[in-house]
Amino acid sequence: MMKKETIKIVAAISFTITILTIYSIWNYFYEKERLISQIDKQLYSAAVAVPFVLEDDFHDRALNALSISTQEDNQNIKNLSKLNNQLGTKFLYTVIHGKNKLYYLTSSSALDSEIKEHTEVRYFTPYPDASDVLKNSFEHLNTDYITPNKIYKPSYVPIFSDRWGTYRSIVLPIQTEKGNLYVVGVDMDITYVNRVLKQNTIQTLLSFLLFLLSIVPIIITYKNILKDKHKAYQEVSKKSITDSLTGLHNRYKLDKELEIHFENYQKHGHNFALLMLDLDHFKKINDKYGHKEGDEVLKHFAEILKESTRLTDIVGRWGGEEFLIIYPSSDINSSFQLAHKLHLALKESKKLQKYKLTISIGVGTPKENDTLESFQKDIDKALYKAKDKGRDQTVKVDEL
Repeated sequence: MMKKETIKIVAAISFTITILTIYSIWNYFYEKERLISQIDKQLYSAAVAVPFVLEDDFHDRALNALSISTQEDNQNIKNLSKLNNQLGTKFLYTVIHGKNKLYYLTSSSALDSEIKEHTEVRYFTPYPDASDVLKNSFEHLNTDYITPNKIYKPSYVPIFSDRWGTYRSIVLPIQTEKGNLYVVGVDMDITYVNRVLKQNTIQTLLSFLLFLLSIVPIIITYKNILKDKHKAYQEVSKKSITDSLTGLHNRYKLDKELEIHFENYQKHGHNFALLMLDLDHFKKINDKYGHKEGDEVLKHFAEILKESTRLTDIVGRWGGEEFLIIYPSSDINSSFQLAHKLHLALKESKKLQKYKLTISIGVGTPKENDTLESFQKDIDKALYKAKDKGRDQTVKVDEL
């Protein structure tokens, strides 16, 4: 019972940990997807805003290296940089695909330090590091270029990492009123996402740990209750099969064991012997010394039986002053020797010497045609034949 309940507790804890682990993994990816979805919305909003900080006809004029003035380029850098700072993005830019099949940056944001040091990206700077997603926007004939103020169809660059951080990018194909094509690109540093996910994971794990720690006292209390119940159950079980006076097995337990041993004999040929013992003239002891002292005699005799038998033997009080011994894996000779041993032990007992107590014993082993009932009757007959012959002796069933 205790083992089953322990297994149930372990199974419940394991199930809980499994569910919490699955939830942690699911929550990690759910949070990641949610954060990326928010970032994509920010990227889209930023990309949509870029054309509105440039002149309306800018990309109809941005056709070669000389078509845009330095003054206009400076203004574009200033406007895009301001927008970039307001939106919290990393880099805003626009790209065209030249007739020579090369990609050129036509406008871009810049860091304050780049502007100060004059290292900003200028108009018509070659862009050899264009992503495959950006290139596909120009090279795939089915790319859906949308004119400004329409619903754009963006493409997102897979998340990538380099020595500067982890980035997510958007590419927005746009067509001018005159049909010229360009792409708006926005990069956003999402290094913080991993940090947020790590913090969320740690918080989740800490929550799980606190949860597990909080249920430990409950588990301990529950286990102690089970332990007490198991102990009480064992005590009740033991009482149900134990003779309250002698501490030996009672009649109920002996009946069950007899059924088991007799069935094993019939099905598997496992031999056993049965000894039925009766204290001679025990009534005289009760009459002379009283029932209380008579009970003490029964207790002392029970101790002799325990000390004279093996751990594998089934010893019990059959009723009154009658006792029974189931002697497994034994034949008639070894069981007769045990009976002789008991006669001697009783006579040599210092505690029982004054009573001059003797026993009569019937002993036997089952035969092929026996039933349990007939076998018990034969043992009983052997016992009473021992009494009829003068008591203080053992009679075998074979002698009937």
